[in-house]
Amino acid sequence: MMGNAVFIAAGDPMEHVLPHKLFDLGPIPFTNHMLMLLVVAAVMLVVFPRLARNYPLVPSGFRNMIEAVMVFLRTEVAKPALHEHTDRFLPFIWTLFFFILFNNLIGMVPLDPLAVLVLGKGHLAGTATAGLSVTAGLAVVAFIMIHVSGIMEQYRVALGQDRSSVAAAFRGFFLYWYNFVPHIPGVLGVILWPFLFVLEMIGAAVKPFSLAVRLFANMMAGHTVLASLLMMIPAIRHASDVGIAIPTLLGCAGLGCLELFVAFLQAYIFVFLTCMFIGAAVSPEH
Repeated sequence: MMGNAVFIAAGDPMEHVLPHKLFDLGPIPFTNHMLMLLVVAAVMLVVFPRLARNYPLVPSGFRNMIEAVMVFLRTEVAKPALHEHTDRFLPFIWTLFFFILFNNLIGMVPLDPLAVLVLGKGHLAGTATAGLSVTAGLAVVAFIMIHVSGIMEQYRVALGQDRSSVAAAFRGFFLYWYNFVPHIPGVLGVILWPFLFVLEMIGAAVKPFSLAVRLFANMMAGHTVLASLLMMIPAIRHASDVGIAIPTLLGCAGLGCLELFVAFLQAYIFVFLTCMFIGAAVSPEH
């Protein structure tokens, strides 16, 4: 049993989820996670324009599935949070959801073992959303979209009051940050405003951080546990208790199904919370 323990410990399940440098682009290391981001972006640029062209009267197959997901995101996720602003943000919401989902799903495809067999080189593929830098980048995009949308909404309101575009831009910018803080009437509100503003700014920074950590932790944990179970299979071949093999394989299959569910769930949660935050930014009165 000691030999089996050493054999299992010799591998590192984290190797399957950590980013690995492929080459350098000047001072920037190009990793397998970056490669997978480019692959997913290329897939989306090929798939979605083809689905949009020559749209049939009655969609079917894969097109019908994608349309059902898009309709669900519009009616059940975006519209309750964004109301009359829904259609304006739908391109961003759909793109964000499918980009995260495709990255989650492609990480479940055993591309890395195939690369080893074909090219003789590993660590070319991986789950990009299992990297904190990737999820942090997505969170930064959501953060910018949230606050720029809020500022632009205040700008539109200011333009409706017959002001010049420059004056409206300044007024919209300061109105957004002024409405960022709950209004308390009287002298007490004036005294507490700086403290409340700092607290709200901390909350604004924590929101995208929570999006990044949630997506990263869930994707990384699932792949790490699955890799740990798979690493036990070669060791079991040499173990005296062969009966452990069946529960291990069943556990891998069950965990794979759970990972598939989590891939959809985490993309949904990321987009759902982003819609909530955008809705609060463009409608501060609510």
